[in-house]
Amino acid sequence: MNWLWPIHTGITFFDYWTLAHAAFWFVVGSTLAATKVNRAIAYFCCLGVAFWWEVFERFAEKRWPTIWLSPESWYNSWCSDLLMTTFALVAFWGFDKWRPK
Repeated sequence: MNWLWPIHTGITFFDYWTLAHAAFWFVVGSTLAATKVNRAIAYFCCLGVAFWWEVFERFAEKRWPTIWLSPESWYNSWCSDLLMTTFALVAFWGFDKWRPK
C-alpha cells in the first residue's frame, strides 16, 4: 500500500494538495449552487476545468521544472485530483439541503 500511505507528492494517490483541491471544488460547487445554473452542466464544466488544469500541470512540470517543484504521479493527477471535483456535487447537494426555503 505504498501508493496510498504515507502521503508523498509524486508517489502516492493522494498528496498534500488533496485537501486544497477538495476545498476549492466545494467552494466552487456551493457558489454555483447559489445560482440557477443546471447542476449537470455546471458539474461537467467543473470536470472540464479540472481536466485542462491537469493537462497544464503536466506541461508546466516539463517546461518549468525549476518553478514547478513537486511533480505528481499520474494516478494522482488523472484519478485523485479529478475525483476531488465530485466535491462540487457534494456542495450542490448540501446547499440545497440546508438552504432556507
